[in-house]
Amino acid sequence: MSRKNKFDLTKLANIGLVKDGDPLLFVSDPSKKCFVHRSHHGEFKVLVNGSETTIHGFVGSCLGQEPPIHASKWLKLESGRLLYDLWQNSLDGED
Repeated sequence: MSRKNKFDLTKLANIGLVKDGDPLLFVSDPSKKCFVHRSHHGEFKVLVNGSETTIHGFVGSCLGQEPPIHASKWLKLESGRLLYDLWQNSLDGED
């Protein structure tokens, strides 16, 4: 995978696919959730119980181990759309 196609939550927020404050639900247990958060550096991370982390960090804490597949496959929007699918759809049309 090229560096250009690396997962980037900030890009998803900048193109309007997620917004600051949107909840992201853990697929296996929707009671576990985090919230999209714009950090003071302008990058988007997630908030969990008031602490800023990455989606990879949040998913790892929910699983108790490193995610066996991309962390974005373990999170969904309240609408049910997987974060991974939003990311892949955002890559359509890129070189």
